[in-house]
Amino acid sequence: MARYYDITLDLYEDLWGEHVHHGFWDPGEVPGVNGADRHAATDRLVRELVAFAGVPSGSRVLDVGCGIGGPALHLAGPMGCAVEGITLSARQAARANEKARDAGVADRARFHRLDALATGYPDEAFDVVWALESLMHIPDRAAFFAEALRLLAPGGILAVATWSVRTGELDEAERDLVEQILRHQVMPGFSSLDEHEQLARAAGFADVASVDWSGAVANSWDPAFAQIRRYEQGRSVMRDLARERGVDVLGFFHAGPLMKKGFDTGVITYGALRAVKPAPGPGRGGAPRADRTP
Repeated sequence: MARYYDITLDLYEDLWGEHVHHGFWDPGEVPGVNGADRHAATDRLVRELVAFAGVPSGSRVLDVGCGIGGPALHLAGPMGCAVEGITLSARQAARANEKARDAGVADRARFHRLDALATGYPDEAFDVVWALESLMHIPDRAAFFAEALRLLAPGGILAVATWSVRTGELDEAERDLVEQILRHQVMPGFSSLDEHEQLARAAGFADVASVDWSGAVANSWDPAFAQIRRYEQGRSVMRDLARERGVDVLGFFHAGPLMKKGFDTGVITYGALRAVKPAPGPGRGGAPRADRTP
């Protein structure tokens, strides 16, 4: 999986810019017509997750699956948060640190190559665990929620935005579509939004809530937004990429039409989840220390 991130880093940044994730539009909006372009829309998705989860300014944030650091730079910049970003890709971490230096927030945003399930950070080190389009890359999601709970201070917030699958049984054609998407996107599997809520509660989180943003983000796979066609039209470019990086990189180009079909048919969904680590009850320990740093 780390290799896939490494070989596609520049492709995603070239096509989608600083924020390598979905955009967010209001109903009826079309990118670049009567709605935001892809850069403004991806910026908005970050703000929507901040608002939905209630992320406080100045928080200590762990950004799980930070990519090249786009959302973290917003958290560390306008919001004044202290952000630790982690990714399996050394190339992503290096690029994110470079962008943090360029943005003048390297003192508040640091990026590392670490496993999300074995970070080495101490208990209760963060006020917010932020996972924007990274949870679907983690095979053991129950372990993710347990680790997030460990890392959060009492009262801390878990903020997740993730690709998901429709709740309920899928028919054969729908299962085949999902399997193709997983293969081309190099992902282990999808969970439904309901399943994410269940996992959060089972881990011990309280005030668990989710919202379905499928309609708001679906424009992200419009060919004009994703811009994949400009690569597809240059077949020699694609051949060169395959020779240089391996055939796995071609899955990047096949995924776009499949994701659009997934959203159009309602098989693929997208949502956000918010949860809170309960404060300890009487006799179970005091309040978290204010001077603790990750």
